[in-house]
Amino acid sequence: MSIAESVERARPAFGRDVAAGLDALEPLIGRLPIDDAVAGGGERVVTSALRGYRFEAGLGAAPATTVRAAVPASALGALDAALRECVQYSRTRHLYGGTVLDIPHARSLLAAALADALTADALSSAAVCLADAHAPAASVAVALSAHLSCVLLAEAAQQVSVLAGSTFYARIAPFELIEQHVRDLSALPVLVPGLSDALPSALAGLDAWCASTDAAAPGSLLRSEVALAIASDAPGAVEVHAALATAASRTLAEVGAGGAMEPYEELELAHRVALLTAGAAVVDGWLHARGAEAIAGDPLALEACLRRIRGRLARRQPPLPADLVARLVAHAEARAASGEEMAIGPARATVPPM
Repeated sequence: MSIAESVERARPAFGRDVAAGLDALEPLIGRLPIDDAVAGGGERVVTSALRGYRFEAGLGAAPATTVRAAVPASALGALDAALRECVQYSRTRHLYGGTVLDIPHARSLLAAALADALTADALSSAAVCLADAHAPAASVAVALSAHLSCVLLAEAAQQVSVLAGSTFYARIAPFELIEQHVRDLSALPVLVPGLSDALPSALAGLDAWCASTDAAAPGSLLRSEVALAIASDAPGAVEVHAALATAASRTLAEVGAGGAMEPYEELELAHRVALLTAGAAVVDGWLHARGAEAIAGDPLALEACLRRIRGRLARRQPPLPADLVARLVAHAEARAASGEEMAIGPARATVPPM
């Protein structure tokens, strides 16, 4: 079974419970339960059912690339479920003469979390395709994706926890799922070996990935046909795409120049490459989905995702413009009402197999 097929089967299980999702991935990545002796005389990691998991290379576990591709892509199902529950809560919780989603700051939080989830979807989908195709630069691209996807999942989940307010801490029925998923998503990089060291492991192959012609590689942001498509069909995203293209040009030159760097400088550069890879993956997903009803093909969703990526590059995250917030919140409300997947599915389908 391919990684993509395993992810497809595991995502619904992650939506119910992260531990159940890891169970669903067991045929692909292996599983070793922690017993009392391994855990250190009964000490356990305090985080839902994940305290019973441990993965080790060389003891029946899958290669690091497989784990790094499969786990973040599958775990998006947990964030999607948390987003859906949070929207249901926000539509029924009344404050100040309206609902939570009538509050501008709450709407902004939801839109930002959804944009990050869509970015994680496009990025992890591209990584899964590269891993399944055994592409030459797959190991480094997947490592970069695993690093940033885990960051996006955890930060989006934290925004969801703020939106849920005291319901998050009190675990009020029927919204206990929000608290459980927020904690488990934050714990994944710590509990699953191969995820916590994903960024350092990408350093040796960074130049190979930056020289790649893959559509999800940072260099694709510089293609003239990409700029023309955005100018034609997503004019609002022209400025932010140009900014990311400029950042990509400078970063590729920096990687190509080589030279001695301090360890923290190497990691900062790799993180920057990961962000630009996410931008390229989002754009590529949009190029394949534009004209369709999928949110991945919506020009406003494209702009929102690229703005969030630029904010991370600049280390300053301004609020999304009102029209982008309105579009993403409307999508979230419609999906929550129908019970459909909110942040996964559309983008995944737009990344063609290689």
